[in-house]
Amino acid sequence: MFFASRLQNIRVMDSAGELSGYVKDLTATFSKKYPRITSILIKRMFAPDVLVSWNQIRSFEESEVFLSCKKDEIEHIELKEDEVLIIKDILDKQIVDTEGKKLIRVQDIKLARIGSGIRVVAVDISSTSVLRRLGLGFLADWIATRIKPNLIDWANVELIGSNVHNVKLTVAHEKLKLLHPADIADLVNEMAPGQRTAVLSSLDSEVAADALGEMEDSYQANVISDMESEKASDILEEMDPDEAADLIADLPEEKAEELLDLMEEEEAREIRQLLQYPEDTAGGIMTTEYFAINDNLAVSEALDLIRKHKPEAESIYYVYVVDDSNRLRGVISLVDLVTGLPEVRISAIMNENVVKVGLTTKHYEVAKVVAKYNLLAVPVVDENNTLMGIVTVDDAIDIVIPTAYKKRIPRIYS
Repeated sequence: MFFASRLQNIRVMDSAGELSGYVKDLTATFSKKYPRITSILIKRMFAPDVLVSWNQIRSFEESEVFLSCKKDEIEHIELKEDEVLIIKDILDKQIVDTEGKKLIRVQDIKLARIGSGIRVVAVDISSTSVLRRLGLGFLADWIATRIKPNLIDWANVELIGSNVHNVKLTVAHEKLKLLHPADIADLVNEMAPGQRTAVLSSLDSEVAADALGEMEDSYQANVISDMESEKASDILEEMDPDEAADLIADLPEEKAEELLDLMEEEEAREIRQLLQYPEDTAGGIMTTEYFAINDNLAVSEALDLIRKHKPEAESIYYVYVVDDSNRLRGVISLVDLVTGLPEVRISAIMNENVVKVGLTTKHYEVAKVVAKYNLLAVPVVDENNTLMGIVTVDDAIDIVIPTAYKKRIPRIYS
């Protein structure tokens, strides 16, 4: 076992036994679960630093390194795109502990000899690492025999993109994207602005959209503004229309128009429609993602439509019934639809007494309606009774409970 801090400044000897320099850093490739050391950076007295391939190393010990060539035969190599300098890029930097779901600062890096090579196996975040870096390794070792070291297995470690410019971020964040969006949001909220943007930009647009929706409102617009426009528009397309509209409303007008122009036409049209309504009205808080069926369908035909379109959970708890002009006729629960006889017409089993609100209904009145009738969603109609959207209970909660507290309540639809 090695610690990276103990390897700094150890001597590097050539094949003739002459001093070639001192270890300054080590490079590792991130193509495997445990990164493999691929080269060492040698600091020389009267010459530039040189990066030496692992193939030119004959012996690697904690006290000394021996090369397989003479110092005048050393071949300098370039850093590859999947490699990082572990001391420069990781030591003293913040990384993500994906198991503990928290940001941690790396105090030291643990290496192990596996087969013919050396790999990064863990990071040390314990106080004893400070003693080791001060040259008091003997004291750190003595304490370690009595206190269990605080090591994080590298399998649970994720680099933060803005610290490691050389690694392809889409590769570096394979572990991070497996976390729940709320956990990703909590981590990103703690990062510096540049790190937030780098991390969310590296994630799949769908994952980034879910995480962005869970972030602090004050950070969302800044992240989208700082992001490359194409990526930002892709993320906005994956967000619920009402959430995307709220975010775009917080952007400068020029930036908002730029992103809307880059979005798919249908998604942009829905968002532009939502932006027409005041924020404190049902129109301003509704989503246009709902599921509606025609009143002349049979139960079997309605179920076929649901299977075909696979609507999001947020819109499927209630199935709204409309006529050919999209005027609201009734509502039917998913349970009643599934248990209904296949040949029965929807108009025969729907509930015609629909609780609804208008586009201009004040948002606090909408919240009262949702609470009074214990609804998961309430439909929003215009003056002609045309179904325009729905307000979900999540958005109703937003009105009466501050966002910071609301996010701690289990989401109805997650």
